[in-house]
Amino acid sequence: MRKIYILFFIFILGFILGGFIKFIYEANTFKPYIWESPPVIINCYGEDFSKSQMIRAIDFWIIKGEDIAFYEHDPPSYTCDKEYINGFIILRKGRRFNHETSVLAVTSRWTSFTTVLSAVITYRPGTQNLQWINEHELGHALGYTHVEEDGHIMHPLFDKMQGKFWIP
Repeated sequence: MRKIYILFFIFILGFILGGFIKFIYEANTFKPYIWESPPVIINCYGEDFSKSQMIRAIDFWIIKGEDIAFYEHDPPSYTCDKEYINGFIILRKGRRFNHETSVLAVTSRWTSFTTVLSAVITYRPGTQNLQWINEHELGHALGYTHVEEDGHIMHPLFDKMQGKFWIP
């Protein structure tokens, strides 16, 4: 019985240590994740999502050297029923945003080591067409983290974010 407790303790310790190492890696790397192949972006937000805004955001990152397979503004409904799809970046309308927070959008990435498998960008309703928000969140989906430099597209505060991009 004692061996089981020791193995359980080692497992928990390894899990905690692995999470800590991942946190340190993400906190100290500007682009900790990459896609194995260019992702497909699909609009599951709805028709009030500006197609031209997303195309502008995609072009922003293509000019910076990122690859996007293609953008589907009106995907089949069965694709939007899934939580995530490997190889895809899914754009969604958030339903449970806390009204007291200043968060405009959240990007979730599913990863395996340093490879992005899938990403979902969830927007607070009404924020999806703000200037620079799509470029910023697409940057997260492509693997980038925040940069505390005024004017940088990856600045964590919306009012300090602009269309500038440089490798810190």
